[in-house]
Amino acid sequence: MKDFMRKLHLWVSVPFGLVITVTCFTGAMLVFESELTSLCSGGVSTVEPVGDPLPVWKIVELVEPSLESEVEVTGVVIPSDAGEAYKVNLSKPRRAALYVNQYTGEVLGKYMRPPFFDVMRRLHRWLMDTRPSGGGLYWGKMIVGASTLAFAIILLAGIVIWWPRNRKMLGNRLKIVVSKGKNRFWYDLHVAGGIYAALFLLAMSLTGLTWSYGWYSNAFYSFFSDESVVRNVETVVAEEKYEPGAATPIDRTEAADAVSGATPRIDAASSATLHADAVSSATVQADAVSGATAKVDAVSAATVQAEGYNSPYYSWQVAVDAVSGKVDFSTITVSDGSVNVALGGFGNRRAYDKYEFDEATGEIISVEYYSDSSLRSKAGGWVRTLHVGTWGGMFSKVLYFLAALLGATLPLTGYWLWIRRLYIKRKNAK
Repeated sequence: MKDFMRKLHLWVSVPFGLVITVTCFTGAMLVFESELTSLCSGGVSTVEPVGDPLPVWKIVELVEPSLESEVEVTGVVIPSDAGEAYKVNLSKPRRAALYVNQYTGEVLGKYMRPPFFDVMRRLHRWLMDTRPSGGGLYWGKMIVGASTLAFAIILLAGIVIWWPRNRKMLGNRLKIVVSKGKNRFWYDLHVAGGIYAALFLLAMSLTGLTWSYGWYSNAFYSFFSDESVVRNVETVVAEEKYEPGAATPIDRTEAADAVSGATPRIDAASSATLHADAVSSATVQADAVSGATAKVDAVSAATVQAEGYNSPYYSWQVAVDAVSGKVDFSTITVSDGSVNVALGGFGNRRAYDKYEFDEATGEIISVEYYSDSSLRSKAGGWVRTLHVGTWGGMFSKVLYFLAALLGATLPLTGYWLWIRRLYIKRKNAK
């Protein structure tokens, strides 16, 4: 069994080794892309908190005059950290965005991927190849996909070859000795280093294949086929049980009054928070003891409403106000008709609650909580999270960076050991 695995390990490695080195090295370079991009941005992504942020509609209307005629605002990303700038997403070019100081409305600069990371990404995914316009073979993607599949096979075969017969051998095979010459060091780095990185490299390879092959992706996601649960506001109120005063789904969204589904309005004259009754459209005063959803300065709030009520983006701010405040989040992204609340914490970094709202009024009309989303949807987020190593914050990123660097050395040390073995064999034959 081990003899077969040794041959498989060797002869699959020889043709794909250099591509594996390139893929692992570029992957390691991309691990800290967001941190390094922010560091190199010259401070355009950070702000000094002063007072309250401007409403979303105001920020968008301050940005629009500076855009070219064919470019539109597609959304606004609101970070939980008050010291981070808002990010205004644009329709073109791809991934284009502007950083805006949410306290002054000043455009701080463009979000731009540094050329170095653009090259690393293109090498990592397509070996700098471009998708053929005529529908021909996408050679770069095909070679990377084949190399990734080969790498998974190489790793599994390597584990079988490495597996020790007893505990004493286990201790020896986990050591990397630096005091017995370069040949012993390269051998230990290949064998022991490969084992230390194997679990992470397998996670990267097996998840990366979902972007390389349609058949693999379909087979992988076929295990997760249940459906998401999308709830309208009335359903949430009817189904959820809670203790008086406890946080409720409606508290979380501030979307409606728990009895009538009303939308908050401000009565400027009385300085009270008012709610529109969802059935009769009558204006009623909220009971401040039993559940007023927000406390605002009536004079300033009325001024803001009067100023921005006719803005096509006014409903964006109403929706953001409805979902923020009582939800722990890393970012809130608002766009036409939807608000995505990215949940904070470790684990799936693409976990978010999704709210749909009325584009005319901003009233929340349906909610899809992450906890209710389909296993397939959760699996998609986990695939990305496991592939790039963000599941454990900075700790897991460091582990993935080191593992990817080790992965880049494995083919090189493997070639060294193979060529040296051939040289010794030929020398002994003479």
